[in-house]
Amino acid sequence: MPARSRNTEEASKPTFVFKGTVQAVKSATMKQVPVDSRTIIVTVDQVIEAPENLAKFAGQEITVQLSGSQKVKPGQQLVFNTVTWIYGDSIAVRALSQEPVKSSRMAALAAAGDPVERRERRQKRERFAAADLVVSGRVMAVRLPGEATQKTKGVRAAGLTKSPPIKPVSEHDPKWREAVVEVGDVHKGSHAKKQVVVRFPASMDVMWHNAPKFHPGQQGFFMLKKSEVEEPEATPKKKTAGKRSVKATGLKSKVEGDEAYVALDPTDFQPFTEPGGVKAIIESTEGDLDK
Repeated sequence: MPARSRNTEEASKPTFVFKGTVQAVKSATMKQVPVDSRTIIVTVDQVIEAPENLAKFAGQEITVQLSGSQKVKPGQQLVFNTVTWIYGDSIAVRALSQEPVKSSRMAALAAAGDPVERRERRQKRERFAAADLVVSGRVMAVRLPGEATQKTKGVRAAGLTKSPPIKPVSEHDPKWREAVVEVGDVHKGSHAKKQVVVRFPASMDVMWHNAPKFHPGQQGFFMLKKSEVEEPEATPKKKTAGKRSVKATGLKSKVEGDEAYVALDPTDFQPFTEPGGVKAIIESTEGDLDK
């Protein structure tokens, strides 16, 4: 199998956490891996958190590039917090950190269930903590950006819509859409109105395919960030998309007088039918407030 690299320059959180035993130093399980003083071979003893494709790596030898200048020796056991690096006949990962094994922590983790579910629960907690607004509700409609504004002003009916300048289509064009969500309850943040507008990329491009794709009738929990999507121009039906930025760091982008929000991560939406997750986080948060 040919080796395949992943860009981890922006990775700041571990995706594969495991307890492992060092087997060899200055060595690797694949010839494609550049070997230096921080490159070691480790047996995965226990998977703690992992995506589904790595959940069954217990008992296998993999390559680890250590974080920092810490010295290790064969036979030493550590907990490795890593991100994936190279796939091939084996895998190579880069450690964001490595730490001593604490029996109390390992016992708690052993009782905490499946490593894939554990990772998903952590991701949901992190998204909930980072969200500007968390609501439960139902998707009432999905529309093109600017569509409601045009209808409200009667621009189309009057035949006054002007075509925007033609711009090149990016291969990573997100194909923005807006979901109009009827709000049942607000669980975090402040939102007094009965509806909230959620922008999401409809594109299935590799950059956007994991983002939630909304359709009318969906019901569940929405964990939202304030939008930094540039205001769309009024456009005719045949539209050529221009370049827009998405950073979700707090720029107030107005849609019909309201703030718009974005949902870009697969964990930003959870159906009511999915057990645990966001509902459990909300219930635990409400319990903390009651104390």
